[in-house]
Amino acid sequence: MSLTMPDKKTKPIGRTMRRELSLYILSLAAGSAFAFIITLISFFEDGMTDAVEGFILMETRAFEARYREDPSTPLPTGTSLRVFYDDLQKAPPIYRQIIKQDELENEEFVEYDWSPHGEEEWKDSRYLIVYQHTLPDQRILYAVVDYQANLLTKEEQQEFDDQLNKVFLFGGVYLLLMLLAIWLYNKRINRYTQALALWADSLVLSNLQQTRPNFHFRELNSIAEQLLSAFERISGLMNREHQFLRHASHELRTPIAIIRANMELLQKIGIPTELHRPIERVSRANQSMQQLTETLLWLSRENETAPTLKQIRPDILLDELSEELDYLLQDKEVNVTRNYVSGLTEQALPHTPLRIVLSNLLRNAYQYTDQGEIELSVDQYRIIITNRSHVTHTDHDNSFGLGLILVQKICDRLGWKLELKWIDQGMSVELLIPQ
Repeated sequence: MSLTMPDKKTKPIGRTMRRELSLYILSLAAGSAFAFIITLISFFEDGMTDAVEGFILMETRAFEARYREDPSTPLPTGTSLRVFYDDLQKAPPIYRQIIKQDELENEEFVEYDWSPHGEEEWKDSRYLIVYQHTLPDQRILYAVVDYQANLLTKEEQQEFDDQLNKVFLFGGVYLLLMLLAIWLYNKRINRYTQALALWADSLVLSNLQQTRPNFHFRELNSIAEQLLSAFERISGLMNREHQFLRHASHELRTPIAIIRANMELLQKIGIPTELHRPIERVSRANQSMQQLTETLLWLSRENETAPTLKQIRPDILLDELSEELDYLLQDKEVNVTRNYVSGLTEQALPHTPLRIVLSNLLRNAYQYTDQGEIELSVDQYRIIITNRSHVTHTDHDNSFGLGLILVQKICDRLGWKLELKWIDQGMSVELLIPQ
């Protein structure tokens, strides 16, 4: 049997614009927070160093000015500033241990951070800045600023650490604020994008005249306008299509009726035996055209008027259609079996649509089974037509054409469930009619 299998819905893949923007903003926030922390630490440490170096320069230049007037001017002394002539041999042993004289250069500052008990321990640690300067008489002057941690109280040491920790705290707070801003932005955007998605999903031709919601953002409103415009164009096309189908179907009813009347007249007059089969084919084709035009007219109606209901036994209707289409099995090695549930009763069903559906499904099974088996199964709520062909057709995918479209439209209109299944060398069609 040649039917097209329904497409399965696939899960959307790919990135979302909201997530992509969030990643960009988050990366920018993390990068700027890192740069912010590095900058603050640099300003904090360089600020202290620059202040000390400025102090050394002022003391050294002030001493040099006095030294020019009186070379016997005593060297400046203090708790934090120590000055020595020519070399460091007269400096305290701790200085000679920390300072590497070969690292010193004229008019340059050299820093030493000495922590004998580890970088995290303040005890006995020292911070030295050494400046080498040449006096006018070519004597070398060494100025050493010495910050001793032991001269600070525990509270002062902790306060110094807290100043550095505040830098990381400010960077962390900044990053958290950026994350909060991203979350609020995503929440706000998601609210309106979800509203747009729900509105687009609920958009049908019958509610196009309703007022379009405001999605707050210009881009989302533009997308909504484009969707609405597309639906309006589709509505216009469908209206023209329905109008064409109604006009065409109405125009076809007259020639179909004329053909049928003349066929009946020919049968009453009597026709030669050799013309019986051609006349029967014409009669069957005329009957199929009549059913097709009636179905097209019913499908093209704009209102939802239900078709006329009749008391029908599906098994009897299926047998009638099977007998009408039996000519399709002539000269074929096809075995038709029936599996009907006993005790079937009549049901109030739309006769014409059901006849069209079953006739198309049955015709397809008969027409495309050249050698094999066809099984007809009927219970109170379900009709199953299964065919297995021992001969493979190469044009099955395109054979059903308008028939499948009509069958699917009728089932959708009436709320019937039509399920198509590929089986070994054939097809199984199940029609479920809700009660």
